[in-house]
Amino acid sequence: MKVFDRIKNEELDLSTGELIDLVANHNRQVDLTFTETKTDADGYMSWDAENWTSLDGRKFIRCYSLKGRVLADATHYNIYDMKGYFEPEKADTVTLG
Repeated sequence: MKVFDRIKNEELDLSTGELIDLVANHNRQVDLTFTETKTDADGYMSWDAENWTSLDGRKFIRCYSLKGRVLADATHYNIYDMKGYFEPEKADTVTLG
């Protein structure tokens, strides 16, 4: 998928696994933006952007934004959960920070 790297100021073609590796092992951040507003299963929270970072290469944090405002909620995942929750291929834009 096409990923814009803000640090190198270039567009890259990376897989989901390569993005996870960059976040986990190279202290990078991935921002995903969506044109459609997403809502969780309970209807508690809605968002149109996600920010993924890693604490130690095994634990990940997803922060949410809606219409440019960062929401107070965040979710935590381990490396094994990433396959079910980290979905950059569904995002409209993927940015690597």
